[in-house]
Amino acid sequence: MLTQLVELLENRENGMSLSEISRAMKAQPSAVLSMIDLLVQKGRLIEIGPDGKCCTTCGLQSDCNLLAARGKRYACVPQEKQSV
Repeated sequence: MLTQLVELLENRENGMSLSEISRAMKAQPSAVLSMIDLLVQKGRLIEIGPDGKCCTTCGLQSDCNLLAARGKRYACVPQEKQSV
């Protein structure tokens, strides 16, 4: 299922939300979130805000109005930036 998740996000320029991914994979959000967390930790996915910017570089996640209103999105890390 991890491979399926990465393949789903590979061609999505603006990423997908947790609910969008859950619907596409026909899986419970809690199960999908566990997979997302693992892939973020391994450097395969990044968390982005609704504005398309990377949440981990911002530092204002706890005060972000966009995240509160629209939630995080997830996208694949470009191949050249993935850790080996």
